[in-house]
Amino acid sequence: MKSNQVFPGMVFIGAGVYYLTHLFAPAAANQWITWETMVIWLGLALSIDGFLSKSGPALLPGVFMIGIGVHFHATELYPNWPSHIGTLATFFGIACLIAYLRTKKDFLFIGIVSICIGGLFLFFEPIAERIAEASESFSFIWPLLLLVLGVFLLFKGKRKKNRGARAFQKR
Repeated sequence: MKSNQVFPGMVFIGAGVYYLTHLFAPAAANQWITWETMVIWLGLALSIDGFLSKSGPALLPGVFMIGIGVHFHATELYPNWPSHIGTLATFFGIACLIAYLRTKKDFLFIGIVSICIGGLFLFFEPIAERIAEASESFSFIWPLLLLVLGVFLLFKGKRKKNRGARAFQKR
């Protein structure tokens, strides 16, 4: 099976299951065929594509989308399911670790940090509430930090590529 055909194939299979379920089992479709299920299915398609091609950039969002879909399904089904940012940080960390295990590069440090932050929010809620209260007065800093980190990661990769191109041109 070619990896460049996995994602579209999975999307078409998901669409077929969606329409057949609505046709033959409308009661089940109303309960289970929701946007959360679609997010899980797209995440599964991306994950399989990334797993077969050993591509971390496809595997990471795929596993994270599966986690998001499971999280939002669980918040509706289980009243005690934690519904704060700690669960999403934990799912992101798990996705980073799975991508690292498959590609053996990148993602390890970010995964560990995300799981630690998620664990802090999940298991030490009083501490997390104090951090949230303290950060309310500086709420503009978090988006700025995220923007700076994103720009840094974008240009960090380009700088390495440019160094290789310059070394090649000098020869």
